[in-house]
Formats: sequence, structure tokens, C-alpha cells
Amino acid sequence: MIPDEAVEAAARQLFDQDKGEVSWGEVSDEIRNYYRYEARKILEAAAPHLMAAAWEEGRVDGRDEERSGYENADNPYRITK
Repeated sequence: MIPDEAVEAAARQLFDQDKGEVSWGEVSDEIRNYYRYEARKILEAAAPHLMAAAWEEGRVDGRDEERSGYENADNPYRITK
């Protein structure tokens, strides 16, 4: 699940790229909801890749591999076909 805070931050970024002289607070709920919808789609597509990278970084940077069982574990977030 993508946190609402992440969706909101991404929606504002998308809006800022498109906006003219109007601020986020000045647009209608319909417009903000459009950007939230688009942001959520983007984040949901990116999430598996972000999770895989985070898993691998945690495995390398902060884990005691002998005690954690990560030493031989496959990344559960990497999609293999």
C-alpha cells in the first residue's frame, strides 16, 4: 500500500511541473484528485523496484547476515521470470 503522504507529495510534484500561475491550494478538489490518481499509479508501478532496492541495501548495509538468514535468501521483491 502506498502511504497517502507519498501520494500527496508526488501529486504536488506532478502539479508543480504542469502548473502556471496557480498554486496547489487554489485548484479544485477535482484537479487535486486527478493529480493524486496519477501519482498513485506512478508510485504503484515504481514500488516493487523501490522495495527490491531497499531490501538489497538493508541486506548489505545493516544486517548481521549470519544471524538474520539473509545470506542465502533471494530478494522477495525482485521479479524473476
